Amino acid sequence: SLTISKHWEAELATLKGNNAKLTAALLESTVNVKQWKQQLAAYQEEAEHLHKRVTELECVSSQANEVHTHKTELNQTIQELESTLKKKEEEIEGLKQEIENARELQAQRDSLTQKLQEVEIRNKDLEGQLSDLEQRLEKSQNEQEAFRNNLKTLLEILDGKIFELTELRDNLAKLIECS
Repeated sequence: SLTISKHWEAELATLKGNNAKLTAALLESTVNVKQWKQQLAAYQEEAEHLHKRVTELECVSSQANEVHTHKTELNQTIQELESTLKKKEEEIEGLKQEIENARELQAQRDSLTQKLQEVEIRNKDLEGQLSDLEQRLEKSQNEQEAFRNNLKTLLEILDGKIFELTELRDNLAKLIECS
């Protein structure tokens, strides 16, 4: 049980280290998500501004070729911004998955901590039972030793009585022979 306890303590220390790393990664991911959301909002605002600008240029300008070239450039910029937006959204999804994984690991750590506490309680109970059994065994051995000592005393008394009876018998036999 001591080995199991040490194993669980090592497992708990590892989980605490992993938990700290995951918490730091989670905080960093949260900061990154906020930054990306801000960038996304800025890109969307810029894209909207560019769309308005294209519309204005189409209405105001009479030079179709120049407007068309500018429109093409703006559309290309919009496509680039949309591509960047998609990448940021994918990164956000990846970070959300990492956050979910971190939560699952936290739940596992909590479960293992609970199990470790249960094992420690069980271990203490078993240690108490072992101590009680050792005390009972010692008491039983002491009682058995006392019983042996009493038997030895009784055997010594019995040997003395048998010796006395043997002497008495021998004396009686001598008396019978003499008479």
